[in-house]
Amino acid sequence: MKKLGAVVLAILVLGGLGYYIAILQMSDVDETLYSIDIDKVRALATSIEGPLPTKINTEAPVGIEFPGAAVITGWSWSPHKLPIYAYQVMYPDGHIMIDAAMNEEQADLGGGASFFDAESYGRMTAALGSARKIVFTHEHYDHTGGAVAHPDAVELLKNQIVLTDLQLAYPENWLGIGFPEDALDEYEPLSYDGMMALAPGIVLVEAAGHTPGSQIVYVRRADGQEYFFIGDVAWTYAGIDQVRTRPNLVSRGLLGEDRARTHAQVAELKALEAENPTLAIIVGHDAPRTGNQIASGLLGNQFE
Repeated sequence: MKKLGAVVLAILVLGGLGYYIAILQMSDVDETLYSIDIDKVRALATSIEGPLPTKINTEAPVGIEFPGAAVITGWSWSPHKLPIYAYQVMYPDGHIMIDAAMNEEQADLGGGASFFDAESYGRMTAALGSARKIVFTHEHYDHTGGAVAHPDAVELLKNQIVLTDLQLAYPENWLGIGFPEDALDEYEPLSYDGMMALAPGIVLVEAAGHTPGSQIVYVRRADGQEYFFIGDVAWTYAGIDQVRTRPNLVSRGLLGEDRARTHAQVAELKALEAENPTLAIIVGHDAPRTGNQIASGLLGNQFE
């Protein structure tokens, strides 16, 4: 009996340790792994001549649901809704899209949609079709899927879509969706070191971690309001506020993230926000925060 008790105790200890490492463990932040020179970003934002953006619209045509414990280390297992947003940066003479959400069929790849708004998806599809440029915070299908599924996807790829070399370098990160291979044969991806201006008021900032092709999109409106569109650096703002990432099981096990670098990124974003209180950090899957940003006028609630 003593031996059996010892075996049971060992199993419980090992199981508890495994659960702690997989779901609860957080290391200290290594701040040397990531930083953003906000002054350099601001200088690049006005380095391309032309009028700056006047407005930014957003909609979430589709959503998914994960346990909270998968969203942020230490959260409960209660279901947590994750809307999938896309963004329309408005200029006096056109617009640029940031991310493209996904359709209902693509949502099935991740367990199915918790909601799908066909009218919203239709407005996003139209906005993608008329965009001057389309840029992605990263290559996962819930951010690129709407462009891949677009009726004119190949034409968008030729004329409007801006993919980086790192977003194309790891096809497995597209998680089962993608443009026709022959459509990419002559495609020339964007390559930059650290950060680069994309358009008047828009700067791409390297943020590899969640995926190799992850980037933060900085936008400066004509009235001076600044935005960081952070993609999936954190799935909800609480990740920044609490300086916590997704748990090891999700981050390293399922997504293959560089968790230490992502942890450094949420710490850097929190520090930048503290130093620049008017900086609007836009999180790609946070309904309450996005709703508040719409109510305050930071974001418009419908694509044009």
